Amino acid sequence: MPELDIRRKYTYGKRKRRKKKENFAVSLASGLLPWFGDRPSDVVRKIVFLVSLTALAVSLVIIVNFYYGPKEKETNPGYWVVDDLLTGKVAVPIHVLDDDGSGGGETQNVEVLEKYLEFYETNNDFVGYVSIDPYVNYPVAQSGDNEYYLHHNFKKIPTENGTIFADYEGIFTPTARPHNTVLYGHNLITKNYFQPLVNYRNKFEFLKDNPIIRFDTLYEEGTYKIFSVFLTTTADYHGEVFRYWNYIYFDTKGEFYDYVTECLDRSYYYTGVDLKYGDEILTLSTCDFSAFNQELRLVIAARRVRDDEKPEVNPEAFIDNRGIDENGYYKRKMFDVYYTYYNSGRGWGGRNWDTSLVEGLDEYLKSG
Repeated sequence: MPELDIRRKYTYGKRKRRKKKENFAVSLASGLLPWFGDRPSDVVRKIVFLVSLTALAVSLVIIVNFYYGPKEKETNPGYWVVDDLLTGKVAVPIHVLDDDGSGGGETQNVEVLEKYLEFYETNNDFVGYVSIDPYVNYPVAQSGDNEYYLHHNFKKIPTENGTIFADYEGIFTPTARPHNTVLYGHNLITKNYFQPLVNYRNKFEFLKDNPIIRFDTLYEEGTYKIFSVFLTTTADYHGEVFRYWNYIYFDTKGEFYDYVTECLDRSYYYTGVDLKYGDEILTLSTCDFSAFNQELRLVIAARRVRDDEKPEVNPEAFIDNRGIDENGYYKRKMFDVYYTYYNSGRGWGGRNWDTSLVEGLDEYLKSG
């Protein structure tokens, strides 16, 4: 019977050749890349897969860089520090436009706040410094459009982290500033720039603890009291869009009333801060990622402290306006997709704040 064993192992007196094991790298490459002998359909499938894989990899790199890339504040901790011991002014030559932005302007020796001179020397686009200490402390730049500083830092180095910047339509001179200074800043997971503003939406106590914003221009200091915190959309297909960024100047009382009523109608809270035509407004804007991708904006609106008043508010008198009223409607004004997504389509219950806080508003509403 040994012959049978031999026949099982050999064929015609020769050992059977085993199939050579394919190299793993070659096997992987032939499975992913177009390969000799592939059918046309296989080639197309592999190309589509590779294009999709490349797009995914590029997207991941962009996202990681946006959220986790190096920040100026981290790489140079002293960069944003302001020397508070410098309390005076110093005269420097500056190219100054007319207050209305007309004319080519000219270079003049102008007195500026000494503590901000280093920022101006670093970047002549410097227009101010915004502070909600210790959460937000940054220089503010301004270019000829609202795109450049979305993708460049304060030192003009390209980065998707951008920097905080003022709306390009606002004019800053030694004797004037916009009626409504709108500042934009990215909401970064690293908590840089305007990310801390999210705390105003989420935490009533945060507003109580931080109801004041400082915004100094190169030429003078400014203190502002928050009167509204609201969420809005930039997408028309979501419903009504409040284009707050178009209100840089109030040419009429009506424009001023329209702006502040929209802010207050939409506000998460009421702070009791009074307003009147002629007040200077500060508006901080950042992306909000709580829903609907990147089309939401979180906005903080504040009124500049007047010369005849103190920079103080009463947080204990603040009113929380979040949630639903007793009839099942939203207490604050939002937009269609928000109502549908969160409240089965039931919308806003109507204005419920004290309109007498805005001087002359009741008469304006009656006349309209």
